Amino acid sequence: MNEPDDQWSVTLQRGVASLDFTMTRDPAVGTPVMTGALGDVRGARALVQAAALAAVEADRWVATGAGDVPIPRDLVLTRRDLANAKAAEPPGSTTSPFTAGYAAVYRLELARLLWSAISDAPARRLEELARRIPS
Repeated sequence: MNEPDDQWSVTLQRGVASLDFTMTRDPAVGTPVMTGALGDVRGARALVQAAALAAVEADRWVATGAGDVPIPRDLVLTRRDLANAKAAEPPGSTTSPFTAGYAAVYRLELARLLWSAISDAPARRLEELARRIPS
């Protein structure tokens, strides 16, 4: 993923960029919970669609703190910052620059986490991760 012309870097970034982050309330606790969901990828290539599905799975890893690869603490904290920023926005308001900034940083770090999960066999591993999310 270090090469500037590496297709995997662009593919993962496009897949992660399609994620929508929504806030819901946990009925058991009553606290806000952020969920990463698949955005609109209908016009995207199949590989980008697979990357988007894998990004949903990777976001779930970060949310739970467990996954196929070790989850860096910085990534967990970045996700928490994004969730706090989203929770502070009034319902129906436009996205604040702070939230947009936290989302950009989180997406970049999530793409790096995905790369570490698939780097041994990118095509096969990406496909395996994408299959975990029900369509």
